Amino acid sequence: MQSTQIALFPLPSHILPNGRLPLRIIEARYIRMIKESAKAMTGFGIVMIDPNQDGPFGQISPIGTFVKIIDFYTLDDGFLGINVEGIKRFIIDDIKTEPDGLKTANVHYITNWPDQEITPKEYYLADKLAEIYVQHADINQLHSLKEMENISWVSQRWLELLPLSVTEKQLLLQQADCNSTVAILKELMPT
Repeated sequence: MQSTQIALFPLPSHILPNGRLPLRIIEARYIRMIKESAKAMTGFGIVMIDPNQDGPFGQISPIGTFVKIIDFYTLDDGFLGINVEGIKRFIIDDIKTEPDGLKTANVHYITNWPDQEITPKEYYLADKLAEIYVQHADINQLHSLKEMENISWVSQRWLELLPLSVTEKQLLLQQADCNSTVAILKELMPT
């Protein structure tokens, strides 16, 4: 299994492949990470922080998503804003902390969930997600291309939005496909 070194950006939220997320960059270590990512035309990893966890990586959860920067802008307060897009999931092998506090990790990539055509019994999950996009223009504008016919895409967007615990999200992220997530969505949002 090949290991790759990437910088980590720990957050209380998560992003999955094909998801998009706006980030506000304030700290010097993350400004450096963004500059280095842009210069090398690479990306970095977003990982979830779990304040209730004290695992092998402290409060950092072991499964994350490699992201690429798709847009830069200056925020009203003068800080740097970026939009990132999730590319592929990874599992952390080990973490190092650089002198400025930036965490880097050796990771190995795991296969993204395969696309699955939505079934008639799942359409309502896509419809409810479409309602969220109508109600929240900020979320809607992040996703110019919406794959509402792909239950894998739909379930990943729900997983990003729902207030599940970090532990629950990590368990679902370990799965090889979206089926477990779809089952939970159906429990949470019955027809």
